Amino acid sequence: MKTRPDAGFTLLEMLISIGVIAIISVVLSQVFIVTLRTNTKTELLKDMKQNGEIATETMVRMIQSAKSVSCPTSQSVSVTNPDDGITTFGCALTGATTRIASTSASGTKYLTADNTTLGGSNCGTSTLAFACSGGVGIPVSVTITFQLAQAGAAEAAFEEVSESFQTSATTRNTSE
Repeated sequence: MKTRPDAGFTLLEMLISIGVIAIISVVLSQVFIVTLRTNTKTELLKDMKQNGEIATETMVRMIQSAKSVSCPTSQSVSVTNPDDGITTFGCALTGATTRIASTSASGTKYLTADNTTLGGSNCGTSTLAFACSGGVGIPVSVTITFQLAQAGAAEAAFEEVSESFQTSATTRNTSE
């Protein structure tokens, strides 16, 4: 049996090996890119949900403990607090961003972050809506509906996120 003293790889074997490695590299890089994009969108959506949940929980808690509640417009709700102070929830425009805000004697506090928007270029076209029902002897129930979206333009289509929120809150006090 003869062996070649100068054993090595042929050009064809090298080309096939390089081709297989290139295909595997492309597939792995695509998996990595998709994973990064999915992670980015998940983080943005998580922040959006957290913003909306904080806003709804704040409004629900104040409505439930209110002395009285009224909806002067479909985009605002006024709450008379146990200390007889009045807090109004509604849309506020900060720059080009529409946000949920509470306004009281102590000033305006924003319930949503500045990286989220209610949509629209002004509060008249925002997605925030309140609907009051109830009356004398019946606890007032307020339905809160809004949609949050990413403020500004997304860098890429996979980064566009929005989330809808809807909840109801009923006052514990029936002395309207």
